[in-house]
Amino acid sequence: MSPEYLVQPGTRSERRRDAAVHLTPLIPAAAAVAVIGRPAVWAAPVIILGPLALGAILSRDSDAGRRHRRRAIDFNASVAVVALVLWGVLELGARVELAGVFVPVGLLLLALLWLNWLLMMAIAANRARYGELFEPPWVIPFSRWLRRGDPRRITKEKPHGDS
Repeated sequence: MSPEYLVQPGTRSERRRDAAVHLTPLIPAAAAVAVIGRPAVWAAPVIILGPLALGAILSRDSDAGRRHRRRAIDFNASVAVVALVLWGVLELGARVELAGVFVPVGLLLLALLWLNWLLMMAIAANRARYGELFEPPWVIPFSRWLRRGDPRRITKEKPHGDS
């Protein structure tokens, strides 16, 4: 069985902090809405601040906490990228008459993205509460690219025998 689905070590309070890491994007999102006065798609990148700043405080020295934080950052960065792309599609549809069909399609996709963001965040927090890892299927692996380069690159491992 893959280590992704095994229960991660940790105490009850560590698991609660791991679950809170997944819910931290709600704080900057609510703050952005409070400052702007309404939801704005172009403010989507601020949701990354939750796992980056608050996640660093909550995950502390726990290996499982750092894994949860990386996954939360990747997920929220992916949501931000998709939201910005959809915002561009909506702007194109609003400005170009021939691309007007993009407006209802973009609004529908934006509503589905928002719902998916909330649901996947709740699922990840619930799994973290029980010590499990969760990664939605459409997440861009930003943290892997930043740590090791391209994750698709295959490297040969050296044998662990006598040489």
